[in-house]
Amino acid sequence: MIGFLGEIGQKLADRWAALLAIPGFLYLAAVTAAVVLGQRSAVNYPAASKQISAWATSPAVKSAGGAVLILAAVLAGSVLAGLAAVAGGRLVEVLWTLPGQHRPARWLADWRRKRSREAKADADDDDATPAEVRKAMARADRICVVAADCPTWIGDRLRACYVRVDRAYGLDLTAAWPRLWLIVPDGVRAELGAAREAFSSAARLTTWAALYLVLGIWWWPAIPIALSTGATAIIKARLATTNLADLVEAAVDLYSHDLATALDPNQAAGPVTPAAGRALTTRMRKSRWEPGSPLFD
Repeated sequence: MIGFLGEIGQKLADRWAALLAIPGFLYLAAVTAAVVLGQRSAVNYPAASKQISAWATSPAVKSAGGAVLILAAVLAGSVLAGLAAVAGGRLVEVLWTLPGQHRPARWLADWRRKRSREAKADADDDDATPAEVRKAMARADRICVVAADCPTWIGDRLRACYVRVDRAYGLDLTAAWPRLWLIVPDGVRAELGAAREAFSSAARLTTWAALYLVLGIWWWPAIPIALSTGATAIIKARLATTNLADLVEAAVDLYSHDLATALDPNQAAGPVTPAAGRALTTRMRKSRWEPGSPLFD
């Protein structure tokens, strides 16, 4: 038991260091450079070396109590920066998945919807050559694998899961997913959890880019750091979103019949039909407003 608890503690410590301490410490170092050097001496190595030497010879650093307090302050500052990145990452996830019902998100959604329809029209053009059709289809799929309706590519790619599952199986993914999660094997849950964590990690990296960009007001080297971090975050976010969406749909493809059988032992063999899926969705929603629901009145 002691060894098990020690292993759990080690994993938590590693996760804490990866998420909060190390990125926060790097940001704290950049903040320190901004305070010490400023914009005019942003890359002045002699000035930075002189200030570090002065700190190293300070009586407060040489005393045990002072060293402990400084270490505690550094750890606290790095953790606070990390917590800010985690909170900001949650906000970024919300922004990525906005439905586009209100301005200015609605303007972006309308623009993406227009581009998606134009690409679809070009692909359906009877006068277009096969090469032009393939090019238009590829352009439409780059915008969204279904008709675009969200202000961001990420939001549309995740929404496509709901649309395609509904059309293929008649299942409402929102209602079906908690039940599906309970019956899939542990290995599938682990893959889905890793994909979800990669998505959250990309959102946190986006927040770090924003934090460095703000720091660039006082220390210009933070701007190229922010740009490179932001570019990495965008690439990582698109890859993570694609992987997460593909895994979610794969889980539905592979285990939707198991879900239907668990909910209705009389379910016919073979893939879930849209009609059967809609009946199961009505049972899972349990809405008092939907005919056929157990709570309909």
